[in-house]
Amino acid sequence: MVRDNKRWIVYAVLAATLSWLALWGIIHVPVSGATKVFFLIALFFAVTSTLMPAIAYLNARFGGAVPARVYRLRFVRQSGQIGLFVTVVAWLQMQRVLDLTITLILIGVFALVETFLITRDTPSGPP
Repeated sequence: MVRDNKRWIVYAVLAATLSWLALWGIIHVPVSGATKVFFLIALFFAVTSTLMPAIAYLNARFGGAVPARVYRLRFVRQSGQIGLFVTVVAWLQMQRVLDLTITLILIGVFALVETFLITRDTPSGPP
């Protein structure tokens, strides 16, 4: 299980490097509708791929005994959810409608969705 995760980590580091370079390049282009969309896409991939190794480590350390397939999908899904959260918050800030209440509601929604998915993945009852 650990050997397979090293491959995912290498891909995540490569994707993070490319995403942050793309994000840096987009920042230096004049603002238009298309650059805003590309900025949000690059931000999503940059945050997701940057957090993937850390979330994989935390899941390996504290996640408990789960099958390798569930484990692999779990840390990819969790890093994607954090990337989506950051992207949504950035988009709301671009629209000038972000405030503390909306941020807390979004955190609650993402936490509840992840809690539901984790409880669905773990087996319950006798084997």
